[in-house]
Amino acid sequence: FGAKPEMNSLLCLLPEEGPTGGADARTTRLLECDEVSLATSTEELSRSFNNSISSINYIVVVLIISAGALAFVVVYNLTNINITERVKELATIKVLGFYESEVAAYVYRETAALTVIGTAVGLLLGVVLHQFVIRTAEIDMVMFGRSIYAPSYIFSAVLTVLFSVLVNLVMYRKLAKISMVESMKASE
Repeated sequence: FGAKPEMNSLLCLLPEEGPTGGADARTTRLLECDEVSLATSTEELSRSFNNSISSINYIVVVLIISAGALAFVVVYNLTNINITERVKELATIKVLGFYESEVAAYVYRETAALTVIGTAVGLLLGVVLHQFVIRTAEIDMVMFGRSIYAPSYIFSAVLTVLFSVLVNLVMYRKLAKISMVESMKASE
């Protein structure tokens, strides 16, 4: 920029343990000097970074649990509405001699299709959301990885399918309780 830079930092490579103590003792002695305003060791930076990352890991776990609960509630509500809206149709299928498992499979195929579509859309939108969150969370001194690896896609898809299967297991009782006689009597 046409001006001589003012040197205000010094990078030192020191042995891990010296005759005068470890990094903390050296940092303390350096800060006692009038010419030194800040002294930081890589160990201290590493500890601070690891503490930050462990805090972020807790946040990630909370987000995963929250997303799982949301997935469960959404799929549960969709399946519940599907069954409630079609009670008469499902009762008719039972009257025609279909077994409980066949009636359940009839409803579960639709839930499975919704799960597959939702998983695919969620994975695509997740990439965009990931980029936004990572770029927003970065600071000058810390840059996070921006790559999403295959296990992340696999885990999220498997968790979504597991929540869908759990909903199907919970809703099986509701399907089994559909009364053929009462449902046939119900008016349109």
